[in-house]
Amino acid sequence: MRRYAVLLGRFKDLFCFNFVRKRKMDVTRHNFKSLLPDIEEAIRTASFICIDGEFTGLNAYRGISPFDLPDQRYDKLQESARQFLLMQFGLCTFHYDEKSDSYSNQAYNFYVWPRPCSRQAPDPRFLCQTSSLDFLISQNFDFNRLFRDGISYLRPAELEKLRAATLERQEYRRNNMNTPEQKIAIPADQEAFLSTVCDKLDDFIKSEERTIEIDRCNSFQRRLVYQTAREKFPSLSLSGLTRPGGERVISVSKDTDNQKKLADLQDQTEIADIEEAFGFSKVIQIISESQKLVIGHNMVLDVCHTLNQFCHPLPETYMDFKDMVSTVFPNIIDTKLMANTIPFKEEIYNSSLSELFRIVSEKPYVMPTISARKYGCGYTEADDKYHEAGYDAFITGLCFISMHRRLTKLCGSKPRGVDAETMEIKPFLNKLYLMKVSDIPYMNLGGEDIMPERSHVFYLSIPREWKTPDVALLFAAYGGVNVFWVNDTSVFVSLKERSWSTNILKEMKSNGMFEIHSYDSYLQGLQKERERSLLGGNAQSSAVLPVKPDTLDTNGQAKKRSANSGITPTLERTFGSGVQEEREKKRPVSPEPKTTFKRSKSVVEDKAFEEPPWD
Repeated sequence: MRRYAVLLGRFKDLFCFNFVRKRKMDVTRHNFKSLLPDIEEAIRTASFICIDGEFTGLNAYRGISPFDLPDQRYDKLQESARQFLLMQFGLCTFHYDEKSDSYSNQAYNFYVWPRPCSRQAPDPRFLCQTSSLDFLISQNFDFNRLFRDGISYLRPAELEKLRAATLERQEYRRNNMNTPEQKIAIPADQEAFLSTVCDKLDDFIKSEERTIEIDRCNSFQRRLVYQTAREKFPSLSLSGLTRPGGERVISVSKDTDNQKKLADLQDQTEIADIEEAFGFSKVIQIISESQKLVIGHNMVLDVCHTLNQFCHPLPETYMDFKDMVSTVFPNIIDTKLMANTIPFKEEIYNSSLSELFRIVSEKPYVMPTISARKYGCGYTEADDKYHEAGYDAFITGLCFISMHRRLTKLCGSKPRGVDAETMEIKPFLNKLYLMKVSDIPYMNLGGEDIMPERSHVFYLSIPREWKTPDVALLFAAYGGVNVFWVNDTSVFVSLKERSWSTNILKEMKSNGMFEIHSYDSYLQGLQKERERSLLGGNAQSSAVLPVKPDTLDTNGQAKKRSANSGITPTLERTFGSGVQEEREKKRPVSPEPKTTFKRSKSVVEDKAFEEPPWD
């Protein structure tokens, strides 16, 4: 019996520890203000900071392509960041102790929700992606806590706009406090209401009470109350107040001097509410001011969403985006990029966060001791809470520390702490990993981007009925190809044997069935399309090339393609002459209904690109 009591006591201690830790690490609007000083201290004293985010969706309408250039990828990222929300922000600070050669961590999960603080505040609309929400549900994400207790936020420009509008409204209110307004005729349906209010004020004057409140009236009725009180009860002081639940009431006092005090208190409360509505953006402001090294794993989406929600709407151009990131986060590193670059690339075969952590926890990597810096505000390796933003930020930090230790050993240096000035990490500084673009591995925020040579890549416009084998069959004489779909009627084709690239356009000509362009011609078409758009055109898709001169008729109008029978190259090759006979048959009077094909996303793993050299 005694043994069971001991076990029960241990279970209670463990439960209480986890409960306390969860309450301290999960930051909501209820505890944000009290925890902010600790959070600020952790950021300003950290060796480096790790971040991670959870979103309502990942990509809007345009999927990523292995042939995206950095500016094209940014256009897609910008579109997603503007339409989806970052709901949970994970922050984990790491602190190095030189004496023990060890690190401690302080971690937080912020639930962030754009709750309007007033009628003038932004009231955002956003998209949700079913697969993303379903995944978060499977990871036990607490949506009730998000919607009910999420921390509000405003961009700095929105804060200044609200503050200026509030100060202007307060100034107007003070200037007109004792100025009679134009008298309003009292409607017949409001006479009973005003009679009740007057009786209440008469009783108040005769009573010993110092203040009362008049509630349950709309804005028009409140104006009538002010007008009536000014005429019939000049000895009373009336002022508007907002109850904690948001209800507007009229406070009535017998002390006429109290009116100014109440007005001043109301002004202070309104400004304080606006400052509080700035909310989580204050944390991003502190991180930016600290200029600490900020680490993330495959962090380009985290960066885009953070800037767009808490700093300023993302700029239209890629170059302005690079300037914006360099201003807000001057020192960032992406562990996904590190893992996919020499020397780590030769030792790390899977760079997903969980697999990366498993690999860098084993030899030849060495993981130093990591402890919680503050009771209830830190993780351990055994917690295993992947896809909780704070835990993912924590694991990202562990991977970074282990890879840095590996670098110092390869460079012949002694193990030590790491920060923005550490020499071994300079090759990775201010570069964001680009998914599925093997010949441009990163966005270079601090310099010129890599421009690859793609003479072996071609852009084709094809009939909607075609599938991957039909495209591949066109290039059968030139060896193997990789086919990447842009949409239902256009593809990129990459030759595995680059030596054939000079023969393609000479031997393959555009016809009524398809059009073929070199990759350089495709880029030129995109540039012309952008120029037309800037001049007022209505270009909608970056995958559609301008019409070439040889596709125009004598009147300058686009020639119509020959009618497509639905016979693809693969079918023609399979059935031979029977297909030609079928084509020659007379078309029926009533056309057959079209068949709609759904194409799954094509992903080709064995890409034949060479790794570009570092800058």
